[in-house]
Amino acid sequence: MSEEIVDHSKFTEAKSLRKQAEEDAKLLANRIALLKAEETKALKKIEETRKKAMEILQSRQRLQEEQKRKEEMRLAKEQEEQLKLQELKNQKYTERQVKEQKKQDFKSKIYTEAQNIKQIQIENLEIIEQKRLEEIQSKIAAKQEIQRQKSRAEEKRKRMELEKKAQMKMELERKIEEENRIRREKEESVARMEQEELELIQRLQNTQLLQQSVFEDLEAAMGVTELRDS
Repeated sequence: MSEEIVDHSKFTEAKSLRKQAEEDAKLLANRIALLKAEETKALKKIEETRKKAMEILQSRQRLQEEQKRKEEMRLAKEQEEQLKLQELKNQKYTERQVKEQKKQDFKSKIYTEAQNIKQIQIENLEIIEQKRLEEIQSKIAAKQEIQRQKSRAEEKRKRMELEKKAQMKMELERKIEEENRIRREKEESVARMEQEELELIQRLQNTQLLQQSVFEDLEAAMGVTELRDS
């Protein structure tokens, strides 16, 4: 009678262990499902982040291109205005020179009226040639100054363009590093979850082995009892 009680107790314990193992399996399944859901959510978040970063980068690039186009138009307009202003200055200067020359010629004519006509012609030719050379030199100097302004503007534009490209490159490298860091963190997290899952599976297997062993012990005990009873 005492052995039957012991056998029943073992059976009850084995049944309890089986139920516990089943409950553990359900919990494990739930945890694994949660892990998978979290992983899916993380991957979706990464993809959304990458998409958002790409949209921001494209928008910024379009804005920079528009700013560059406006800056080029502004510089071209400034250069055109400077050229017109310089031409106007040269024209006024020439007009003043001509006017002044006329005055000088008139005064010279009155003053040198008694002088030799040939000498007057020679002097006038020298004055005209000198003025022509001055005008030529003035035009050359103006062209050179305009060219220098163009060169400075072009150098400034190239320098700004290089600086913008360098900044864009640094920002892109930072974003790439950030993406790699997030990826590494996610990979490490996945590795930990996989390890946890393996540990859960191993514990479940151990529990199943224990359950099987208990059932075998129970069956063996019940077999011995039946033999004794017979």
